[in-house]
Amino acid sequence: MSVRNLKKKSETDWARIDAMTDDEIDFSDIPPLDDAFFERAVKVLPRVRVDRLDLIHARKFAAQILVKRWSHTKNSLTHDAFNTALIVWYTKPFSVSRDFEGQRETSLDRRTDIATVLNEEEIKLHDRVKDLRNKYYAHSDAQLVLIKGMDYSKDLLCIFKAELNLPLKEVELLKKIINKWINYLDDQISLTKAGGFLIAPDAES
Repeated sequence: MSVRNLKKKSETDWARIDAMTDDEIDFSDIPPLDDAFFERAVKVLPRVRVDRLDLIHARKFAAQILVKRWSHTKNSLTHDAFNTALIVWYTKPFSVSRDFEGQRETSLDRRTDIATVLNEEEIKLHDRVKDLRNKYYAHSDAQLVLIKGMDYSKDLLCIFKAELNLPLKEVELLKKIINKWINYLDDQISLTKAGGFLIAPDAES
């Protein structure tokens, strides 16, 4: 607001507003919070802090891979371990989690408009890393391990697809993505310093 606007005389009848009772205030554009809302309501702050901690761990693994400049085309048990840890820790906030009562909680990218945090290129890598976690690092989908058309029923030396870790370029981008998520969560935490706030997820979620 400009200085000029601040000096402009308000046309609002403040005396009338100050004299209004609660019953006279129009709340028609604000839906009431019924019992169903509070039945579904969950504490947001604890989950935000857990997500932030997971991403800080992921950032440490990404930083170590970048410091070591490990090549994704060369076999290295240490690199394999750090790459696996990076992917697993990064995807934790975006996977199924449960609260203290064992109830399922909404993942970070489902309770957030991801396009407000990441750009198009970053979203593609985010989705790819989640896909790797779901199909390879947390499970063993055949399409990522076996070579199509090869007969694995024969008693011969079996050949499997080579495991390639994330290229350094993708690790660098993933580290930027992690920092963006941490900054986003820091903003969420700053809004809840007074002691957490309640939201009610959709009944279907």
